[in-house]
Amino acid sequence: MQRLNWNRIALFVALVAVGVLTRLCFRDLPNFAPVAAMALFAGYFFASRAVALCVPLLVMTISDTVIGGYDTRVMALVYGSLMMPVAWRSILRRWFRLDNERLAPTALAAGGLLACGLASSVMFFLITNFGVWTFSEMYSHDAVGLARCYTQALPFFRNTLIGDAFFAVMLFGGYATALRWLPAARHSSATESLPAEI
Repeated sequence: MQRLNWNRIALFVALVAVGVLTRLCFRDLPNFAPVAAMALFAGYFFASRAVALCVPLLVMTISDTVIGGYDTRVMALVYGSLMMPVAWRSILRRWFRLDNERLAPTALAAGGLLACGLASSVMFFLITNFGVWTFSEMYSHDAVGLARCYTQALPFFRNTLIGDAFFAVMLFGGYATALRWLPAARHSSATESLPAEI
């Protein structure tokens, strides 16, 4: 059990480190980032919801020290929106179940993963742009201004969709591959009984 805990701690550190580096590498491509997908995977993998929430929070906090900040109210909405995918953990654990007998995701599992990823992208788009409209002076504070805000954000939404889907497939596909080819990794499967602390 102790060994498994260290495996999970190592994965936690790796997720945060890779998330920070990837976000910095793609910072010139707005909204194409691994953070939501990592929150989705962390919620699926880690037993503790608090631990899972720390993954996107740390990725954003550390990378923003390099990228720079902006309106703290909008930042709070961005951070909160990127932590929301952790909430889909129960759905993913039911649909994206990988056990020792069947390690290839089914069509239902893939559909569930894509549905959760799409929901995360849509929620991020709706919440963060509503925050921009509410707290900035870029748009008039009426229905026309709100519509214009969402319309002008559509190119960024495209990048969000592509990024969330790409990184979710990479993370969950990589995990499924590890379970298939690395028997020792099966003991750390999220479908098994997880240690409460991590």
